[in-house]
Amino acid sequence: MADEHRNRDRPRESALVARELVYEAQSARLLDRVSINVKRGDFIGLIGPNGAGKTTLLRTISGLLRAQEGSVTLEGHDLEKMSAAEIARIQALLPQATSNTYGFNGLEIVMMGRYPHMNRFQIEGSDDLRIALDSMRLTETEAFADRDISTLSGGERQRVFLARALAQKPRVLLLDEPTSHLDVQHQLKVLDTIRELVAGGLTAVAAIHDLALAARYCHRLVLMSRGRVLAHGSAEEVLTPANIEAAFGVRAVVFRDPFSGTPTISLLDQTMPQPRSDMGPRVHVVCGGGTGALVMFELKQAGFALSAGPLGAGDADRSAADVLGIEYVSVPAFSPVDDEAHACHMEMVNAADFTVLCNLPVGFNNLPNLKAVQRARRLICLETIPFSDRDFTGGAAGLIYRQLSPLVRCRTPREVADAIRKRSAEVKT
Repeated sequence: MADEHRNRDRPRESALVARELVYEAQSARLLDRVSINVKRGDFIGLIGPNGAGKTTLLRTISGLLRAQEGSVTLEGHDLEKMSAAEIARIQALLPQATSNTYGFNGLEIVMMGRYPHMNRFQIEGSDDLRIALDSMRLTETEAFADRDISTLSGGERQRVFLARALAQKPRVLLLDEPTSHLDVQHQLKVLDTIRELVAGGLTAVAAIHDLALAARYCHRLVLMSRGRVLAHGSAEEVLTPANIEAAFGVRAVVFRDPFSGTPTISLLDQTMPQPRSDMGPRVHVVCGGGTGALVMFELKQAGFALSAGPLGAGDADRSAADVLGIEYVSVPAFSPVDDEAHACHMEMVNAADFTVLCNLPVGFNNLPNLKAVQRARRLICLETIPFSDRDFTGGAAGLIYRQLSPLVRCRTPREVADAIRKRSAEVKT
């Protein structure tokens, strides 16, 4: 993996370049000045809502559609000046909807991928058969070699057509929703296969519906909306709550998957009303690792003025705070809370009418957070897991925790909000 990253840092030639593409159909502008630069060995993920222009872009850079404005170069050649056969020897397209090829069996479909490499009246040879069978093994479709394509499910048919595209031996592979008809197991297997081929030198551009899968498998993402490129870059740069809301019209929390290390997304309940103006008491939430997202959401809906932290980069609670517009103390990912961050944290605790301590695990890196809670004016603890199971300091954190005197210990975020309402009313009277 380290060698792969070092190789990717070296300057690489462009395999596919689209410049200022404009495509219109029936007075609708489906592509509006779209530009992308795909380097050799890249795996680019096209993401965006339905109607964003992903399929139109793939069909345009494949040569199936001709843009009214702009240009496409394939390995340095003007796509418009290349014949269909020349394009097919370099580039293959797996469309979202497979063509009507009923009457052919699986092997015959895959063998069609060899046609660009054959003369007009040439028949398939042993090398063509070997390549076709290898492609079927890669896509686990050997069992469909003698099956009529009409007897296969949508997902099985999709994999056969992927095998046909691979049988073309393309240097550039375009895929339009390659996992749309597949079960979870085969989604991962198909994307694993593409990633392995990319590691071997293939260049791939794929429209992918699942944002988490796109982030997990692709080197770079291109987020499209209404025929335009809204954002492009790494998954971390593209998949932000602001970009997701701008493109899809939904509020989301973005956090790092603990297993893959790549961004993943959790959608907020879109039926809930928008947070009201901050009119109630000021509440500081001490959380981390996803322990405070629901608490902050519940308290924001209740109309309380909130602060949070310290929260590291990539933390699910930090993403939730970003979405909800909550001020927080920022620290680098997986870093200890230094003196400066601790001082900012103490200011927030001192300014709060109530402090909520969530179910966060405590290690030596975030032990200062627990020490800051000792200064809370009115402390509320959210406890669903015994603290002994969350103490990773050898008992140092447990000693501090046992000395805390919370007003109340709650089991749910709703109980926390209710407790603050009740205590706040008592203070006013």
